[in-house]
Amino acid sequence: MANKQAPQGPGPGDLRRDGDDWPVVIAGAGPVGTCLALELGRRGVPTFVLETELETTTNPRCNTTNARSMEYFRRMGIADRVRRAGLPLDHVTDVVYSTAILGDELTRFEFSASGQVLSGEAHEFADWPTPEPQHRISQIYLEPILHEELARLASVQLRRGAHVVGATQHGDRVVVRFRDTATGEESEVHARYLVGCDGGTSVVRRSIGAVLEGDGKAAEERLSVYFRSSELGRELAQGRPGWMYWWYGEKLRGSFVQLNGTDLFLCHARVPEHMTPDQLDEDEVLVTAIGRPVEHEKIQVIRWTPRRLVADRFRSDAILLAGDAAHLWLPLGGFGMNTGIGDAVGLAWRLCAVLDGWAGERVLDDYEVERRSVGEATSQAALKIDRDMKQIGRDPEFHADSERGRALREEAARLIEQRDRQQWYSQGVQFGSRYVGSLGIVAPPGSGNDTAIEDIGTYVPSADSGARFPHVWLADGTSVFDRLGPEFTLVVVDTPELVARVTPLLDLAQGLGVPMTLLELTGPDILDVYRHRLVLVRPDLFVAWSGDEPPGDPGELLAALLGREETAHQTSPQS
Repeated sequence: MANKQAPQGPGPGDLRRDGDDWPVVIAGAGPVGTCLALELGRRGVPTFVLETELETTTNPRCNTTNARSMEYFRRMGIADRVRRAGLPLDHVTDVVYSTAILGDELTRFEFSASGQVLSGEAHEFADWPTPEPQHRISQIYLEPILHEELARLASVQLRRGAHVVGATQHGDRVVVRFRDTATGEESEVHARYLVGCDGGTSVVRRSIGAVLEGDGKAAEERLSVYFRSSELGRELAQGRPGWMYWWYGEKLRGSFVQLNGTDLFLCHARVPEHMTPDQLDEDEVLVTAIGRPVEHEKIQVIRWTPRRLVADRFRSDAILLAGDAAHLWLPLGGFGMNTGIGDAVGLAWRLCAVLDGWAGERVLDDYEVERRSVGEATSQAALKIDRDMKQIGRDPEFHADSERGRALREEAARLIEQRDRQQWYSQGVQFGSRYVGSLGIVAPPGSGNDTAIEDIGTYVPSADSGARFPHVWLADGTSVFDRLGPEFTLVVVDTPELVARVTPLLDLAQGLGVPMTLLELTGPDILDVYRHRLVLVRPDLFVAWSGDEPPGDPGELLAALLGREETAHQTSPQS
């Protein structure tokens, strides 16, 4: 195996800003905005981040970092650090279904502790085609890690207590107006590009006239209680603990998350359809969910409405959207935040490429096409999970201490194991998302399918254009992901004689300033996985192009992938 980096032209770190004129301004420093800033900052792109809050979040909204996000964190060099945070290293991450947290257990899905993943002993490595299985960590523990990493980047500046109030485009610049939350004073900053990562009520989205489309109420309203209880922590530690619990009470039902493995918990309850959220008492919810009263301290109570909404556009010229600003849906399977992280990774390399001159503006349209299609498909997947589980445990005798009651509970366990497995083994969403209909992907006519996500729980590794580049373990025990270059990588599989024949493509990339690494892979099973001898991998780990022969016209290929009209029909830098 060989790993060769093609020489590169001036990097994005050579970009200069003048006063309050920045190449990229990001509105919002939640996980999505921070990941976007990290991806830009590690490429040296001067980036200014505006965040309303003075500290990282105190709301434990998202509690799963899925395998795809962990793969991206591995590329950033922070996966192990993230995996050591949240629950204790020896705390199992089982998903448990019960009549109440301290009631009768119906069934459970068993998952490893993070310490087992770190040591390589987790059974997930046999079941999941990734070097980075999903990790159970609350957003309250993830965000500080991301921000500590952000503080190490000299090219990124974060301003807290700055609320974006408007944005207007003037020529090739965006004027971003923001208000100091302490003084009320308004200021402005200029950006070549503005990215709205400012959540569901996004000011940036409104500034471009984008509209959320879909279902404003996709399921029953919810009441969420974030609380502390040492007593409950002790009770759970004495039994057979889990990470998340789904509880089915006689009148109420919901989910329940262990946040730190000791005394912090988050309880969600569905609001019955005959009630309003304000009519549902949080103390009644906790007693029903737990099974009896326990001493506790409420930290936060929130009432909210599940939605399934996707913006009708993600871009207007130099203003773009990512994360909850672009899509909102039920918080099932960890799909929300993790899809937003995918947005950030897919957008960052494009912004860098355009600013550095090795890609044309069209690649930003490709971002919208790709991420909107995946966002729509993911939102449908989340809604399907919710609807599949809605009727379980509804029979009036479900809780009865009788033969029929026991039979109903056994049947519920069987249905859960059949239907809700897709939520916890969602490999089709995490690995199987495909980009279709994008000009940023070059595929033979009629190849592949036209569905962004074919099945929630099914993933078939493929190196076809538009698919996630499949993980394989190499002979030295490392992941192929660790051998990829920082931007584009041309992978040659088990065919050394092809290396000389791809020289025109590598030379042309070098002459145009396109960062492209050559990676030769050999091994008995690698070609069986990739099924193509040549695979061009994008910086976001999606396959840009694949085949068994070098492209007949390298210039045409790069022109298509990078939106560079002047590149078409070039076969070398001198042609």
